[in-house]
Amino acid sequence: MNGKINYPLLVSIVFLLCLMLTIIINILVLNDGLFVFTLDDPYIHMALAENIKLGHYGINVNEFSAPSSSILWPFIITPLSSTPYGVLVINLCSTLFSVYIFSKILNLTVYIKYDYIRSIFFSIIIISFILATNMVGLVFTGMEHSLQLLIVLLIIYGLLIEIEKNEVKFWWLAAIVVAPLIRYECMAISLAAIIYLVMCRRFNIANITLLLTVLFIGSFSVFLISLGLDAFPSSVVAKSPIVQSGGAWTHIFSNLEASINNRQGTILFIGALSILSYLCWFKDIKKKKLALVALIAVLLHFIAGRYGWYNRYEIYILAFEITVNIYLFLPLIAKEISKLNRLDLTLFKVLIFVGGIFMAVGAPYIYGLSTIHIASNNIYEQQYQMHRFAVDFYNKPIAVNDLGYVSYNNNNYVLDLWGLGSLKALNSRLNPDYLNWKQDLINTANVNLVMIYDEWFNDIPSEWIKIGELHLGKKKITPAYSEVSFYVTNQESYQGILEKIVLFTKTLPNEVYFQFSEMSN
Repeated sequence: MNGKINYPLLVSIVFLLCLMLTIIINILVLNDGLFVFTLDDPYIHMALAENIKLGHYGINVNEFSAPSSSILWPFIITPLSSTPYGVLVINLCSTLFSVYIFSKILNLTVYIKYDYIRSIFFSIIIISFILATNMVGLVFTGMEHSLQLLIVLLIIYGLLIEIEKNEVKFWWLAAIVVAPLIRYECMAISLAAIIYLVMCRRFNIANITLLLTVLFIGSFSVFLISLGLDAFPSSVVAKSPIVQSGGAWTHIFSNLEASINNRQGTILFIGALSILSYLCWFKDIKKKKLALVALIAVLLHFIAGRYGWYNRYEIYILAFEITVNIYLFLPLIAKEISKLNRLDLTLFKVLIFVGGIFMAVGAPYIYGLSTIHIASNNIYEQQYQMHRFAVDFYNKPIAVNDLGYVSYNNNNYVLDLWGLGSLKALNSRLNPDYLNWKQDLINTANVNLVMIYDEWFNDIPSEWIKIGELHLGKKKITPAYSEVSFYVTNQESYQGILEKIVLFTKTLPNEVYFQFSEMSN
């Protein structure tokens, strides 16, 4: 911008911050002044980070576990994990930097002569990109996806610099190596970038980058194995049938089918067809190489990637594909307005056309903005209340299937029956021949209280006595279910736990209620 104020960037950041501030205020009002993320999962990372400070890798200090879906994220947030606001700041900074990098990509991609025409055009594009990639929603999940998006944008920016200026930046190579360490699925982007380097005959750089990427991921797997764990984190194994099956073809085809049947998967497919058209009909060799590796990255996501879980899993590849399409096609569209020296109907037509595409792509995320404060309140009304009971009222070992908030700031043992925080529980749950595994784990851990979703388990042990259910007060957005069942695992502990739950119910927020079973009444 030649030293001038970057108005599109400034306008976009103001838009982003105002939107975030509004959401934060709504969250605090709903949650009685407590800031809570929209998912329970970030508290898993924060609980792990608490123990990393103590030199231990795991949810419980007396056993190792790998509950995090990211290699680096728990270590990154460790200095600030004592408060959700620390993680919020990391995500906010990542998002602001992402907006900055995207503005740099636009400046590298599109030339428009007149400043105020460029400012209007770029402002609309950046704000549309913010909405179409769920940047705001990702911040409030408390997960690593905001940082993941930043790393992906750095990779695509580095690719474009290589194309436009024939330069290989060190930070670009670092981003390629780091990306899978933030989220494993980013390997699709890193491999695409490495393939591009090979296609450009930069063999030494490609080999070193690939070697470092494999070395770091492999070293973490060796670290986990040395702790007596699997090569992949339990969270990855639990959530990925492809990893569970060792890459079985049936699961790969199932994932491809799921991609095609998913709305955002269809959007990705349409975007891939757009990139394919460039590959077929245009002649710029380097841009065609970019188009080819982008298609490879999208295909890899189709094979092994996932969608949803509050609009976050697919964002990294969607942002990558959108940015590639912008680089390939936006200059052609911008030619229509590059000669304008005043506001014109042509400009508005182009803005409506481009903005309409962004809005169609990001429609689920735009709607999701209206639910963020309710999603946060869901976690406040369910998982935070479970945490309060576990720490302030019960203060003994417990078992759950939703590990996050209950284990955060909790010095007592937490048995994760779903298996993210316990490899033994995960292997037992996935073993169809082990029928009595829940009771065996409960007995071994000396757990007398269980808080679970009944729907996740179709074979509740007969020894367990149901006290009742904790119910959400508002519409369910992010929890798996609206009710959490409380069970006592033996008759001897029943009365004492019942009395504590009765006291606990008197402290619940408005609209949240505990429904006792008939036996408890």
